[in-house]
Amino acid sequence: MIFKSNWVTNKRSAEELFEYIGDMNNMPPILPEQVVNITADNDNLSFTIQGMGSIALQVRNRKPNELIQLSPVGKTPFQFVLNIYIRNNEHTECCFEIDAQLNPLMQMMASRPLQNLVNMMANKVVEI
Repeated sequence: MIFKSNWVTNKRSAEELFEYIGDMNNMPPILPEQVVNITADNDNLSFTIQGMGSIALQVRNRKPNELIQLSPVGKTPFQFVLNIYIRNNEHTECCFEIDAQLNPLMQMMASRPLQNLVNMMANKVVEI
């Protein structure tokens, strides 16, 4: 199942936004406030979601000025990929997408939180 935010505009150039978001050290301001215990380096991001558990992500693919793709490392309740798309029309735009492998029960429980997550991250990118 795919959860996708709207495209949002950012004041940075596509190159600047790609460099900024592509470094996982810069991700904490984009994450929701329920995310704590954040550890990051250039390619890795791990954190705890209060009341839910810990997640570790690693950058799996970078297409300059177009895509940053992260996937989980270690045990997770379901498999997923987080895609961050960047495009440059008249303005630089960004979109977050989670492609999750959810069984029907997980889909019922996780759909709203995952959609809210990509929307929240996209809205925070506008501010950086």
